Amino acid sequence: MAEHRFVSIFSLLFLVILCFLLNEINSDSLRIFTPEDIKEFDGSDSEKPIYMAVKGVVFDVSTGKDFYGKGAAYNALVGKDASRGVAKMSLEPDDLTSDVTGLTEQQLEELDKIFKNVYVAKYPVVGHMSWNLDNNHPEL
Repeated sequence: MAEHRFVSIFSLLFLVILCFLLNEINSDSLRIFTPEDIKEFDGSDSEKPIYMAVKGVVFDVSTGKDFYGKGAAYNALVGKDASRGVAKMSLEPDDLTSDVTGLTEQQLEELDKIFKNVYVAKYPVVGHMSWNLDNNHPEL
């Protein structure tokens, strides 16, 4: 009987440690970014990766450096969540924000398409914006 209790306690302890380690691995793999945090990944420092967020999800777009790097055509989109600009296909400073308020249904559909078919399909997810922690993206 004592041997059975020992095995049960050992098994329970093993499961608790395993859950803790899995949680630590998951929390280390996806970072939470504030708007200030993500700014440092805007392509201006060649030693750092290039990050941009769409719909609150942060992507490493470093492999697209020719598009997103310093001086490149879409560099205005990086170092921030530029969901509105992506939806409107705009690089206007007022559109380089996460705020999608007032966009048309067509623009929101386009945002969803680009999010899924470009960013999720092509670039690794490295985190989420701090304001987006409760927004679940099942496509990831």
